[in-house]
Amino acid sequence: MPTRRFTNALALAASLAWQPGLAELQLQAPAASAALRDNLLLHLRLDDLPCDTPRWRVRRLFARLPADMEPALRALGYYRAEVSSQLDFDEDCWTAVVHLSPGPRVRIRAVDVDVTGDAAADPAFAAALRDLPLAPGEPLDHSVYEAVKTRLQELALERGYLDARLAHRELRVYPAESAADVHLRLDSGPRYRFGDVRLGPQPLDEGLLHRYVQLEPGAYFSSQALFDMNRALSDAGYFRSVQVLPRRDQTEALAVPVDVEFTPVARHAWRAGIGYETDTGARFRLGYENRYLNAAGHRFASELRLSQIESGLTANYLIPGRDPRREHLEIKAALLNENSDTVQSRSIQAGVRQTLLRGAWTETRFVEALYEDSVVGGDTPEAFLLMPGIGWKRTHSDNPLRTSRGYRLNLELRGAHENLLSTTSLVRLRAGAMGIYRFGEAGRLTGRLDLGTTWVDEFADVPASLRFFAGGDRSVRGYGYERLGPRDDSGDPTGGQHLLTGSLEYEHPIKGEDWWLGAFVDGGNVFNDTFEAKWGYGAGLRWFTPVGLLRLDFAIPSDTFEDEWRIHFAFGADL
Repeated sequence: MPTRRFTNALALAASLAWQPGLAELQLQAPAASAALRDNLLLHLRLDDLPCDTPRWRVRRLFARLPADMEPALRALGYYRAEVSSQLDFDEDCWTAVVHLSPGPRVRIRAVDVDVTGDAAADPAFAAALRDLPLAPGEPLDHSVYEAVKTRLQELALERGYLDARLAHRELRVYPAESAADVHLRLDSGPRYRFGDVRLGPQPLDEGLLHRYVQLEPGAYFSSQALFDMNRALSDAGYFRSVQVLPRRDQTEALAVPVDVEFTPVARHAWRAGIGYETDTGARFRLGYENRYLNAAGHRFASELRLSQIESGLTANYLIPGRDPRREHLEIKAALLNENSDTVQSRSIQAGVRQTLLRGAWTETRFVEALYEDSVVGGDTPEAFLLMPGIGWKRTHSDNPLRTSRGYRLNLELRGAHENLLSTTSLVRLRAGAMGIYRFGEAGRLTGRLDLGTTWVDEFADVPASLRFFAGGDRSVRGYGYERLGPRDDSGDPTGGQHLLTGSLEYEHPIKGEDWWLGAFVDGGNVFNDTFEAKWGYGAGLRWFTPVGLLRLDFAIPSDTFEDEWRIHFAFGADL
């Protein structure tokens, strides 16, 4: 494909760079705007022809150049352009030069846009008419005129004026005066309302589904309301597909009934997975879910996780809330076991969580009971804690599996007290932030910050799962899994009361969009009293697979007490 070149001295709009076997077309337009030049080049059929094109065909296309250019010129308001051209042949090829003087541009002189029918009193239309992109004095652009017509009709459908039509549409252009007059009249007709919402066969109570629908008969008809209803039901997790069908043919007294047809998902679902990370070693997961425990929409899910370091069995019972689109209740139980170089722990957890969507934030309120028997360093805490807490999380990503712009924010606060069935009193706060930004088609920058603190009288009473640890694939690379932080007299890590770690990483594509190279610096530590930062530096390879990002990193620690370097392997989503 030859490249187009612009010559400033001649205000050359575009030309094809000479390559062997390819002809050259030059468009010289000293007074043309960039938008006009681009539009003209899209209409020149003589463009990109090879030198061996028959001369009769070249001459025929050359003769059509003025006609080809006319739609492109008029689309942007140029009705009095002057075009001259020249075609030359030599023994090997041909060259065409087109000279363009666009002339004066037509400007809008008068705008008359009117709405009749019930929509004449609709504030939404009044606002739309105030904000029209068509205004006297503006240059004529036919695409803007067409967009206004489309917007009026779309707004009518959105607002329930199902009989709306453009009763009058006229764009009069006066080339000699370089002026144009716009006349549009939308006859909206009456405004329709929703009739009954009729739910098709499916395994759930209609009362539950109507809490997803939240569309009342008698409300004004709205295409957005139908879209929202379809999305809410589709996202509920009970159905493979949902069809929302307004029945115009069954309208009575301007009330349109709506039928909803469902294709349910399978009641039972199994899933399995295997993986490997340098922190946890090989791992296996087996999960089961019952999507329809009963007609009230209750669900049950359980998962068995096995790995060289962490294993566990979890069970979750989910109950839809009053507004199931934004709220659910979860009863949880778990048996967990950790056996690493740092921690040996067995725990039983049970709790209740209420999850609420508040705008872009997910809020979680919970009460959790934890029994844990652990060995960490020289401490052997055996604890029972009843912990109420609250957390917030917000995640945004333009693509969860291949993020160019995105971030994650999270904060959790929990506590326990000796007078409330707990063996010790504590308050624990943890927060984190992560952001990803890509520079156009170049590389991307990733930043991460993790903070945590625990207020407790006797840290030795805190079980292992509530202590902070650092080091490993997703912490400070260059150090072993949970190997940073305070140590006992034997040199074994004990975890700490406070956490401060961060990371800065740059990744750049090296082969298409799937293979990247990265360079990073991680820093931070876990501490009780005095903070001493540890640093990890390194580089790595990234492979974007269809199911997630695979990372292979080589990292060097600033403190080589245990290792001079480490290899880190991880797999998962960006955020």
